[in-house]
Amino acid sequence: MNRFKRRAPWLSLAFAVGIALAITVEAQGMGTGGGMGGGMGGGMGSRPVFAEYDLNGDGRLIAQEFNQARANRISARAQQGYRMRNAGHAPAFTTLDRNGDGVVNAAEFAAHQAQRFSGR
Repeated sequence: MNRFKRRAPWLSLAFAVGIALAITVEAQGMGTGGGMGGGMGGGMGSRPVFAEYDLNGDGRLIAQEFNQARANRISARAQQGYRMRNAGHAPAFTTLDRNGDGVVNAAEFAAHQAQRFSGR
């Protein structure tokens, strides 16, 4: 018991360092969860959000706006040093446009994100 009491502070310190390291790795996008290094993951370190793609702020995305926002995002991530291994597997605009009207609204975008990232 006495040995455990002497080692407890060191074990606590080792545990805290391990947790801090795991959080740092994930925050930098090096974890296995996503981010564009591991796929078309997300909004400058996380999943993309609708507002990042809605360049003109009208609450709707058309294909041209979606593609421009994606290109901007990929360029920014590449400049940050992220590997773009799976950028070619990113979903097409038509995949997000669930009702086929040529416009993606916030609900369609959110539904797609929920489906795409549900297993991560």
